[in-house]
Amino acid sequence: MDAITNQGFGSLGPLAACLLICLMIWLLIWQPGAWLLRTLSRRKLSLSNIVVGGLLALISLGENSCAVAAGPAAAAGPIAAGPGRKIRHVLFYDGQPREFSVYLPAACNSDEQANGFPVVFAFHGVMMNGETMAKMTLLHELGNRCNFIVVYPDGDGHGILRTWNSGGRSGRLERIAEDDVGFVRCVIGQLQNRYSIDPKRIHATGFSNGAMLCYRLAVEAPEVFASIAPIAGTLAVPVRNASRFVPTLHIHGTEDKVVAWDGPNLKTPKNLEFLSVPQTLETWKKLLSASGTHVAENPMLVCRAEKWPDRKADGTRIEVQRFGLDPESDVPDLQFVRVIGGGHTWPGGENREWVVGNTSEEFNANEMMWDFFQNHPLP
Repeated sequence: MDAITNQGFGSLGPLAACLLICLMIWLLIWQPGAWLLRTLSRRKLSLSNIVVGGLLALISLGENSCAVAAGPAAAAGPIAAGPGRKIRHVLFYDGQPREFSVYLPAACNSDEQANGFPVVFAFHGVMMNGETMAKMTLLHELGNRCNFIVVYPDGDGHGILRTWNSGGRSGRLERIAEDDVGFVRCVIGQLQNRYSIDPKRIHATGFSNGAMLCYRLAVEAPEVFASIAPIAGTLAVPVRNASRFVPTLHIHGTEDKVVAWDGPNLKTPKNLEFLSVPQTLETWKKLLSASGTHVAENPMLVCRAEKWPDRKADGTRIEVQRFGLDPESDVPDLQFVRVIGGGHTWPGGENREWVVGNTSEEFNANEMMWDFFQNHPLP
């Protein structure tokens, strides 16, 4: 045994030893180096962010560990916020670098909000990232005017090829799925440490796959999110008996060809399932009704429906249903907006209509959801 050990590479022959050394160099040096270069180029991260974040990730060992690194703008100390100021963060969750952008309103450098600022998460769809979500929705511009913080996180992936684990996956897709609910919780923890936010007014909106993530957050983190506003996306996870019903504003086009009104079809990728729009609405109505059992033995949903006059020649018409448990209240717990003739679009946003269908100009989704959010803080 000692003789074999002492011979080392010499016992393999010159050619075999050379090949073995090359293999070790490739495994130990080239592969990690190539990974780092790819990460820097694809994610546009600075080397200092990678090093600092990596050290933080190593320090915070353990399952689902969370650490954050940010650029100079997010260094310790007060923030001199300007109109719509953007701060980019790199967060290491589960050992992987994840990114999100924070848009601060101009008032964020004053004492105007004694109880902290509301926060609105905006989750992008497939084949998008936080930056393209910001360009499509311009939600941060409303945030600057109305004094709330907007967070645009990036899903898992590279460049604009990013997705969220919103549920409904099976097979290989399920095995490689990220814990995005845990990631979002981690982001909220970093926001609480870094900014003046109101924990009772954390809301979420999302588009397509991002809308599906909103539903998952409402099911799995109802104690965190005050309300949600999914657009062009439906429920894709089993509904459990949540501790509370999360007030919801749902907006969907009847001519959506991506997340179709009637649910998955032949164009839907394999190993991906989600409910139809009517199924999602019925499931959510049952969940709302069940949440009222603590105040009434047989709670009854109150429904108010209306059809809007057609004011724009955009090929769409609007029908709205509002559901609640209190017949005396004008504030709905569940608001459903049916965009007749609308495509896979964000009403009032920057959409490529030739790809995704008609965009309704009958209303602005940002303004509608902000009105809804303001009426629904955490109890």
